[in-house]
Amino acid sequence: MGFLETVQWWEEWQLRVLVLASLFLHCFLFFSAYLRKRRIPPWLRFLIWLAYLGSDAVAIYALAALFNRHKKQEWVSTHRSSSSMQVLWAPILLLHLGGQDGITAYNIEDNELWRRHVLSAVSQVIVVMYVLWKSPPGDGEIFAAMILVNVGIVKCLLKPWDLKRVSINSLVDSSSSEDNGEISSLHEYIRAATQYFQAGHGGQPSHSSEGNKVEFEKPYDLFVDLAPPYSHRLSCLRHFVRNRDKAHRLLQYGLSVTFDRLYTKESLLHNGSVYKFKLRDYISYIRSLAAGSIISAIVSFHGSNKEAYDRTDVNITYALLYFTAVLEIVIPYVMYFNRCYEWFGERRWPDQVAQYNLIGYLARNKKHSWFRKLAALLVCKDYIDHLWWCTRPSKSSRDITELVHGYVTKGWTDHHIKDVATYRAFNDNRGKWTIGREQCTINLELSIRRPFDESVLIWHLATDFCFYQTSQSPSIADGRRCREMSNYMAYLLFVNPEMLMTGARRSLLKAAYRKLKDMLKEYTPLDEKELAHTIIQRVKDTEGSGIVYDAWCLANDLMDLHMEDEEKMWRVIQGVWVEMLCFSAGRCRGYLHAKSLGNGGEYLSYVWLLLSFMGKETLAERMQRTELCEGATTAGPTWASPTLAGDENV
Repeated sequence: MGFLETVQWWEEWQLRVLVLASLFLHCFLFFSAYLRKRRIPPWLRFLIWLAYLGSDAVAIYALAALFNRHKKQEWVSTHRSSSSMQVLWAPILLLHLGGQDGITAYNIEDNELWRRHVLSAVSQVIVVMYVLWKSPPGDGEIFAAMILVNVGIVKCLLKPWDLKRVSINSLVDSSSSEDNGEISSLHEYIRAATQYFQAGHGGQPSHSSEGNKVEFEKPYDLFVDLAPPYSHRLSCLRHFVRNRDKAHRLLQYGLSVTFDRLYTKESLLHNGSVYKFKLRDYISYIRSLAAGSIISAIVSFHGSNKEAYDRTDVNITYALLYFTAVLEIVIPYVMYFNRCYEWFGERRWPDQVAQYNLIGYLARNKKHSWFRKLAALLVCKDYIDHLWWCTRPSKSSRDITELVHGYVTKGWTDHHIKDVATYRAFNDNRGKWTIGREQCTINLELSIRRPFDESVLIWHLATDFCFYQTSQSPSIADGRRCREMSNYMAYLLFVNPEMLMTGARRSLLKAAYRKLKDMLKEYTPLDEKELAHTIIQRVKDTEGSGIVYDAWCLANDLMDLHMEDEEKMWRVIQGVWVEMLCFSAGRCRGYLHAKSLGNGGEYLSYVWLLLSFMGKETLAERMQRTELCEGATTAGPTWASPTLAGDENV
């Protein structure tokens, strides 16, 4: 087939190909949208992203091709049968532009682009109305198109509204932060919480659902960095402390519900927790109208005279009508099944803990140096590093959640939190509490006084040094758990530093990698363990400075604890990592946690949500602190608010 024949074929088949492609993308998104709440391969998530972006583009391109054809009067007159048949495709394309209920947005930023979708929806509705106006009078297909066009217009215009209702400003406006309870200040809240634990209620299991009725139904309020009312926070704290075994499942529920709120339409039907009954009825009415209209269009098309039309166009029309009918009718039942599944407490969220290990990264690069060089030539080395060089995720998230739960519970029950000062100090711990409790040396305390990203990297390397030096120890199971937390914090520093801490420097990890690589220029390891022992030996033999050497000095101090008490070393390392996890989670914006949900989520969101539900200081409160000045300065006067001085109403 020559060039002219190819162009002629494309002119004839262009609209058909585009319409079928739009239908395929629509069906693919229907079946794959709910997979985003599971741990799926990166390539599949990439395909879903492409389908989400391409679905609108293909539908708009198809409508533009249809518009151009009907704008040419000579084409309409010479292809009268095709133009009459293809006019039925226009409202179906509008339905496609309305999107899938299971994927209103792919990234959190998509919700902020609702104004752009308003303009796009209005322009495409005008195109469809123009096509209908220019179409020659036909048989049942025109009547079927008129039936569908109203539903297509409504669904197309609802899409920007769906995006707007979960934009950041809309979420803030719709959040309920009023406190109608008796607790009106931070002082009163801490006093009530400490009295509750002093009365010995902290260890009693709960058989009520008082906390469930308050915050668990609307955890998404936390994702816009709004501090919950004190009475609600106290209710959640009591519930979570007494239900340690259920804590992880409740966190999964909270993240899953938030995902539905931000990225799907499913929250419209959530037991009245988001919208009033009349609005849910209105949405159900639109869906019923859409299903009825499609069935009416199918009946009308069946009754039309199809012998005069091109058989290919007829088959394409049948495919469009039947597949669209299935999708529009099946969607409500799929959502009803999801709600029933949630009702019985089975709503789940991926809870694996991502892993990245610096020494393991170096070992793999040495073994596959040719692959790394190829990636550098293709200018995709950073993408390959982030995507493929991370080790297999850990499945110990529930165990780590229990460690965090125990740490926070001890803060309340062991009288570490007594007033506002100790409450805030507990939230600022990143290893100090564990090191002080275990009476460790000053060198360990100095390692956590450094900038947070440096402390993470030093403790990451020191944890590996200790792990490989005690690989035959009976308590190595504790070491594996410590190493999983260490690898996860290194993963955040390497792949997602903005969630680890504002201003975290990925360059520190790259510099440490280059230092280790220079130490092993002529050495090719057999495995990661052998490489670690070689690094330990070479650091021993050389005096130096920098993060690698500081990590070795820290490992020596930790090994001294191991000589004193075999389990004490891992107890200290575990405690420090738990505190670092909490420290990092509490300083990550809710917006970033919400953003990560669109890409499969981060385990750090579990820790962050647990801290919020267990009554810890939120980032909003930390940023809104008003400290009293201590003494006047030459720069200006000193203010002292009587309300804040006496009540600390934060």
